[in-house]
Amino acid sequence: MCTSDYANVAEALKVPKSKLGSCIDSGASDVYCPDRENFTNYKPINQNITTADGRKLKAIGMGDLEIDLLNGSKRTTTMFKDAIHAPEMAFTLILISKFDQANYKVVFHKRMCTIINPKGKTIATIPHLEGLYRILNAKSDKNGGYAAAASGKMSISEAHRKLGHISYAAASHAISKGFITGIALDASSKPDFCEACAKAKSARQPFPKESKTRATKYGEHVHWDLWGPASVISLGGNSYVAAHIDDATRETKLYFQDKKNQTFNSYKLDEAYIETQTGNHIKVICSD
Repeated sequence: MCTSDYANVAEALKVPKSKLGSCIDSGASDVYCPDRENFTNYKPINQNITTADGRKLKAIGMGDLEIDLLNGSKRTTTMFKDAIHAPEMAFTLILISKFDQANYKVVFHKRMCTIINPKGKTIATIPHLEGLYRILNAKSDKNGGYAAAASGKMSISEAHRKLGHISYAAASHAISKGFITGIALDASSKPDFCEACAKAKSARQPFPKESKTRATKYGEHVHWDLWGPASVISLGGNSYVAAHIDDATRETKLYFQDKKNQTFNSYKLDEAYIETQTGNHIKVICSD
């Protein structure tokens, strides 16, 4: 007997049967699986399965069934002996009483099913999805990817961005523990480099209030900057101004130019002015 084959849910999800995964079920009398490839020690049988509404499904085989139970990014492979192969089932149905018989604890709380082994270690946290406590298939497909990338699953990087760029670990913990509902996390996804976080969280030392390398003599250390072109040409026909600021005295001297490429000539005029008027030589120039 079983409560349902969940065919109506499977049809609504519009996901291939191979990617539907497993459901934790309290109303089935055994463990059922529609996928022959998941069985070992397989032997044919010919039995009928009766659903609660009286429909008949065919059971055509029996064997040992391996299922991956996901606990956040970790997974535990669990073996179910003498599971039933029923191709017409939409989902693999995992009978809760099987865990109870093996002295495991199954807890349903805050839209999360938690399975705890006899040693008290949590081996699976299964979120409530589409009305079911559903384990998306974690087996590798033929292309080497994971079938867990079924419809509705979200990568850890996408969850990180949609949850306001919280840490990847915090996003995974909040979703797996049921603090955030409505999101199915792709356990096989890896965090991507987040450029927004790198820019927003980068740190630097504060600028000192006063420079410790201040020049002591006029002209030793000068700062240069070029401004322009001006939107309006000056009366003298100039569009640019080269500004010299002395580091020691903070004196500013301006050299007006009609072209940008005259800046070096302005510098040579300034250098000659400093040497003629003070006898000092420029040692350091700062400019962008």
